[in-house]
Amino acid sequence: MIPFLYNVAQTYYKTYDKEISRFTFVFPNRRASIFFQHYLSQIAKKPIFSPEVLTVTDLFEKLSPYKKADRIEMLFMLYDIYIQISKSTETFDEFLYWGEMLLNDFDDVDKYLVDAEQLFRNIYDLKEIDAGFDFLTDDQIEAIKRFWSNFLPIGDNDKKKDFLEMWQVLFRLYTTLREQLREKGQAYEGMIFRDVTEKALRKEEIELPFEKIIFVGLNGHSKSEEKFLSYLQKRGIADFYWDYSSPLVKDAQNKASFFIDKNRLLFPSQLTLEAEELTMDLPVIEAIGIPSAVGQAKYVHTIIKSLLNEKQIVSSDKAMNTALVLPDENLLLPTLYSIPEEIDKINVTMGYNLNNTSVSGLMEHIFNIQRNIKKSGGQISFYYRPVLAILNHRYITNVLEDEAKRLKQNIIQYNKVVVSVGELQTHPLLKLIFAPIERWQDIPEYLKNILAALKTLLSVNNENEDEDINARSIDIECEFIVEYYKTINKMEDALKDAAPDMTVETYFKLLKKLIVSISVPFSGEPLSGLQIMGVLETRALDFDNLIIMSMNEGIFPLKKATNSFIPYNLRRGFELPTYEHQDSIFAYHFYRMINRAKRIYLLYDTRTEGLQMGEVSRYYKQIKHLYADKFDIQEKLATYKVSSNESLSISIRKTPQIMDKMKAFGQGGDRSLSASSINTYLNCPLQFYLSIIEKMDEEDEITETIEASTFGTIFHSSIEWLYKPFEGKMVTADLLHKIAKDEKLLTETIERSFAENYFKTEKIKKLTGQNFLTGEVLRKYIKRVLATDAKLTPFIYIESEKRIKIDYPLPSGETVSLKSFIDRVDEVKGHTRIIDYKTGKGVLRYRAMKDLFDKELKDRPKAVMQVFMYAHLYMMEQPEKIIEPGIYYLRNLFDNRFDPDVIYKPEREDKRIIDFTPYRKDFKEHFDTCLEEIFNPEIPFNQTPTGEACKWCTFTNICKK
Repeated sequence: MIPFLYNVAQTYYKTYDKEISRFTFVFPNRRASIFFQHYLSQIAKKPIFSPEVLTVTDLFEKLSPYKKADRIEMLFMLYDIYIQISKSTETFDEFLYWGEMLLNDFDDVDKYLVDAEQLFRNIYDLKEIDAGFDFLTDDQIEAIKRFWSNFLPIGDNDKKKDFLEMWQVLFRLYTTLREQLREKGQAYEGMIFRDVTEKALRKEEIELPFEKIIFVGLNGHSKSEEKFLSYLQKRGIADFYWDYSSPLVKDAQNKASFFIDKNRLLFPSQLTLEAEELTMDLPVIEAIGIPSAVGQAKYVHTIIKSLLNEKQIVSSDKAMNTALVLPDENLLLPTLYSIPEEIDKINVTMGYNLNNTSVSGLMEHIFNIQRNIKKSGGQISFYYRPVLAILNHRYITNVLEDEAKRLKQNIIQYNKVVVSVGELQTHPLLKLIFAPIERWQDIPEYLKNILAALKTLLSVNNENEDEDINARSIDIECEFIVEYYKTINKMEDALKDAAPDMTVETYFKLLKKLIVSISVPFSGEPLSGLQIMGVLETRALDFDNLIIMSMNEGIFPLKKATNSFIPYNLRRGFELPTYEHQDSIFAYHFYRMINRAKRIYLLYDTRTEGLQMGEVSRYYKQIKHLYADKFDIQEKLATYKVSSNESLSISIRKTPQIMDKMKAFGQGGDRSLSASSINTYLNCPLQFYLSIIEKMDEEDEITETIEASTFGTIFHSSIEWLYKPFEGKMVTADLLHKIAKDEKLLTETIERSFAENYFKTEKIKKLTGQNFLTGEVLRKYIKRVLATDAKLTPFIYIESEKRIKIDYPLPSGETVSLKSFIDRVDEVKGHTRIIDYKTGKGVLRYRAMKDLFDKELKDRPKAVMQVFMYAHLYMMEQPEKIIEPGIYYLRNLFDNRFDPDVIYKPEREDKRIIDFTPYRKDFKEHFDTCLEEIFNPEIPFNQTPTGEACKWCTFTNICKK
């Protein structure tokens, strides 16, 4: 295989020998020029002066008196012009999207030498098109008519009016922007192209510092490029070489052939390139479907390993014949990690996007804290999520490990949804980060101070690093920090002359936009080792082995709507680029790229998720169905070994070690079983083992909304405090009505309960937002409890949160420590009521005592089991009392027929349990059996048989039930 650039270099060197150094060669990109110089040195086999090498953009900039303008500066200029012309009250934030679009449109207008006045004119009558556009072809006029015939008449259509309002000022915007840039000696790229080309068309004398200029490997041109190439050709100093040898590119039915005939006709080559060797071996194409984006990167390891084993890559130095093409640059890092260790030389031509670095991630969190500043009562606070994200960031944990950990624990422990500035500024670096910013003008200094301090701290830590790998990693991170610092400086310079009226948020948007466009170059050997590049970097280059990733429709070719204010038909009418133009360019890139390759691997993602259809690129479909005779096509589907949905059941045997842990619940132990833990066992023995025996639990998190358990705790505390003054006293209806009407008392009680149980602080504050609404719901529940209790008056309120801890003997002779927290004990009509509050809805009925302990019963009446256990333990302390167990389901309180008594319903008849004594013996037998089972070493902890408990279980990821 003779690479195209090698062929050109060889042909020119044979013809001109060392005189070639007097010529200038123009390539589609810089990478192609480096390869050309490399081939030329191989051919010459002796030292020679290199010819000058340029890209097309370099050529135009070299011949223009203008410097390329900064895009951000142009956006502000354009905004000022727009406000002056339109008298609009639109803010810069609102204009930013349109400004970007207009700059792109103006660039196209100039590159394609469009008469802007004609393009942006207002058409009031279709006859104007026939009279005013006679310089266009019939097809162009037809395309323009198609747009305006659909657009007119405007009538009362608001969208059409908005469009026309903007359209009317576009020409003045365009001309004024160009004038202001020209005064500064600046221009955007299209303006530079137009300026140079129009000078050539006016036959002005352009000083050309070239003896001969050779254009190599170009394809699609703008009109300005085409006209300038013609000008150079007429001057007799230009030569052209097109890479159109591929029969697939030459196929008239293939979009890749769109520019061939025109380019060959207008710009023929002066020298004949050496004929390419014909081979009988068909190139091998492997299309490999992988159900993962990162999985593609991992599969690269397999492909390169096979190439090494088959001697297609002889060594790391010789891996230059292999290219890894990434249409999706987000796969760069996982791909780099997947290169086999035998390949120690890698050349990444695409650079690494600064937006994907750790410093960019930290800055995004810093932007978020500034977006979420809260001011209340003269105090400034930050929303907790970005605060925790900053404290968890690896830069911060690296330099402030203990302090960051302490702050995180404090925020989580006290459930701080907002964190005050004072609490966070406990270290010089944190003082810099958590400083509130109100004006965009303060942001550059704010960010630069953070970056400078961060680099210093990381560098100091780096000196103490023992491991070379970590030290090198920190060196790289420091380079990224420096690059980010430079970008902020660049933006600051762009904004110096502008005085835009913008918000802090807009500044962050602009900076983010600038960061996305910055690539940090990788240092490496450009002419040795494996080549990793984007699609555009492959132009004019040839490789024996090609691995192209992300060969999915929508990624390669990229499916992207053109952001343009100029409608499609007007673009067609004025020969501006449309999506068809883009399609033909990318089709050429692909088919030219694979032309000389011997082995081509096309990796694509087979997943169908969201908008992703898992569809392979149209290019592969075309090869498979139209050009199958030109390739040896192989298809593979890489799949993961996935376990079946049916997971193995888990059973934990009670080993001697586990039984030792369970002794803590025995007599003299330091732990006790509660009713809820016994219910957990009945719900799922495995869950009981993990949560109660092993004390495994979810990591503490901040809850922004009140969870059901927290809501219940707040309610319990509120009721307890309201009844506390009446413990051991008679309670009357008048007293309860008085409490219900005392809004101030209720508010103070609810706020106090929130402070203690939710905010975890002694400082009581007014409730706001969602917490206020939750407080109002609590108020309704409290009032309803008071109203319900008023119907039972007079009664004696004995106590709240009655705590019982008892060594409970089992029939086997063992003793178990049990505890209970009875929400409320009162005495109504001589009966001692044991009341349990439940914040949800539930049942009070049960059919048989065994149902309370039946692990296979889906709707087991667990609340009844709990209140019966309370009654049973209470009677062990107070055997003479008549115990009446009851449950206050708060949501049932609003039913006029509400009755808290538990109901035994063996058949059709309901029996209200107003005296627990007749049921106690039956309960005790089942209760004792359950406890004996828990502590029986022969009975393992098994998974729940029903799966009902799995809905809210923390351990579903472990047991996979």
